[in-house]
Parts: sequence; C-alpha cells; structure tokens
Amino acid sequence: MHAKPGQYDNVLNAYVEFADQFGERNLSEDLILVAGDPSTGVIRGFGVFLSEAEALDVVNANMFVDFRDSVADLLIDTPTRADLDLVHVFVK
Repeated sequence: MHAKPGQYDNVLNAYVEFADQFGERNLSEDLILVAGDPSTGVIRGFGVFLSEAEALDVVNANMFVDFRDSVADLLIDTPTRADLDLVHVFVK
C-alpha cells in the first residue's frame, strides 16, 4: 500500500489494528507481519501460506476486503498483491 502524503501513520495504524483483529478471529493464523517505510509511504502486510488457495482465501475474506475499502481514500493507488517464494526462515 502506498499512503498519500501525510496519511502514512493513519494507514499504518489501521493495518496494525486490522492485522491484530484478523489474527484473533482466525486461529489458524500463527504469524502476521506488517512492515512500513515512512520515507516512501509504503506499507506491506506479509502472510505465509501453505498454498495459493489458502492465500487467496485470506485476501478475499470479507474482513480483508472491508479493511482495504476503509483505507482506500488514504492511498495513492489500488494496493497490489505479490506472491513471493519463502526461501529461508530462522527462528531462535
């Protein structure tokens, strides 16, 4: 997500609140990451899924759609989704 100038904190706070609520309501979600770069206004959420179908279920969930709609006016453009391969995880 690319926040409009002056809207970074609002979008970030909304994303964090959404992520917490989503995690609480979806017991199968073990890890939800939200990262941001205030200098560029970019905020990204990261999910790790076992399959493409599982990822699409989350992205298309009503709660996720409602969240995207709630911040749409605060964004420069429509958010895009990217699939990445998880190549390494280190957990201590």
